[in-house]
This record gives sequence, structure tokens and C-alpha cells, in this order.
Amino acid sequence: MSSNLTDHRLIQGSHVFERLNQARAVLHNSVSLGEQLGFARWSNQNDRTSYHRPEHHTLSVYLAGGYQTKRLIGSELVSGGAPGKLCLMPAGHESRWQVDGDLAFVHLYFSDKDLSQSIEQIWDKSSTGFDVQDLTFADDLAVSSLIQQWLLKLNWQDDADRLALDQLSQLLLGHISKHYLTKQLTEPTLSGGLAPFQLARCQEFIEAHLADKLSLNQLAQLVDLSDYHFARMFKQSSGLSPHQYLSKRRIERAKSLLLTGELSLAEVAYQTGFSSQAHFSARFKQLTGNSPASFRNKS
Repeated sequence: MSSNLTDHRLIQGSHVFERLNQARAVLHNSVSLGEQLGFARWSNQNDRTSYHRPEHHTLSVYLAGGYQTKRLIGSELVSGGAPGKLCLMPAGHESRWQVDGDLAFVHLYFSDKDLSQSIEQIWDKSSTGFDVQDLTFADDLAVSSLIQQWLLKLNWQDDADRLALDQLSQLLLGHISKHYLTKQLTEPTLSGGLAPFQLARCQEFIEAHLADKLSLNQLAQLVDLSDYHFARMFKQSSGLSPHQYLSKRRIERAKSLLLTGELSLAEVAYQTGFSSQAHFSARFKQLTGNSPASFRNKS
């Protein structure tokens, strides 16, 4: 068993996580966002594994391979795995899996509490009577796109990306609540964005804490909104998601610090909320087209 840098202190006790650790699966990355909420990226090859009534739900999205992966349902081996396919394994379910060939996948682990909070925050309804569907090899372009185009591009160990990870987990929980429960929920309607004073309060807080680890919940609490509604209303008011706005302000602060010429690149990274110079340099170039050193030299 091998793994890269991980932060799975809270989700490591989850049943599915433990079963994969006991099998041949290799853990490449993981991050905890709550007591039982978190992501993990795995690969596996020529293995057999089973899950027996886990206490948590698991969303599994295939990244690569999986063509020869099958699920045993009754006496029938069900095939259909491929990149982009989705499996949803609810708490309390039982399943057996046959992995032949290569498979790379991402898991989102979440509890009844996480799902209940999502339902109550988005739809203002009690979560009683809503159960998660059991799905095998389903197609969902929205989910696979979020994983491939957003989640995999984030640095799971850098505090600078914590806000984006929080936001992504809430988007996925909201999507599951809307599409994959045993009872259908109607999409809620939002009547506008944040009030000007609310937006200003959030922007001032962000500006004062660019060097700090910021979560979506911290910002939502400033204006007494749920994480879900805050993210949508902030974007409606500012034109940017909370994560995009934070990244933009951090890079603008970094530009100012670079122009003074007094700080090293490592110090600029630290003062703008990045945990490493490498991640700072990569994000700076992604958003500006220049490396920090090149920007400083040109200016």
C-alpha cells in the first residue's frame, strides 16, 4: 500500500475507505472537510472487494479504466464501467466488486448529517423520508465534469484551495439531493443576490484575511446564510464564485507585493494564503500568464 501526501484523519475511519485500504487499492490523495465528509482519489487493479452496510454514503466517479470492473448483484455480474461513470452507494447497502484490469476513481464520502444539512439549507425541508438511491455505472456529465475540470485541478493539501473544496462538496451534495434521492425535490428559486452591505462585509473580511485559511462556512456566517445559498448569491452579486473572487484578490495582492521587490517569492506566497511557493507560482501563472519571477522582472 502506498500513498502521496494526504489529510484523511477524519474520513480514514469510514467503512469504504478502510475496505479499500485492506485491499489492493492505492490511495493517491485525500482530504477531510468534515467529520465524515471528504474526498479520496484511488487506483486499483485486478482486485476483489466488498462493502458491508457502511455507516456513510459514497459517491464514486471513474476517472480512467474500469471497462472490466463488474458489480455482483444477486448471481449476476453487472458490467458497464468506463471513465466518467458514476456509482452511488448508500449507507447500509451491501455490494461486491470485481476489478479486472486498471481502474482510477474518486470517492466523495458523506454522512446522513451532511445530506440532511444540504436538503434543509437548499430546500428548507426536513430530510425525513429521503433516502439515497443505489446506482451502478450511471451517466452524469455534470458530476464527471465537476470532478475532472475542477476537483482534480485543486491542491487538496493547500489552504488556498480549501474554499473551493468546500464549495465543490456542497455543489455535489446539492446535485445528489436534487437527482438521486428516493423522493424528488423541486429546484428552489433565489430572488436576487446579496444586499450591497452584505457583499461589502464579505469583501472586507476576505481582504483582511487573504493570508488565512478561509472556508465557505466562515463567509456564509457573516451574512447568516447557508453555504449553498451564500455561494449562489455571492456569485450573482459579484459575478464570481467565492473561490474565484478569493483567488483573484490573492493574486492582486501578490502583484503588489512583487512590485515592491522587498519579499522573496516564498514570503509572497505565505502572505497571500498559499502553503507553498510551487503552488503559488502555478496559480499565479495560470491566472496571469506569467510566472511571479517573470512578472517582477518585467515590472
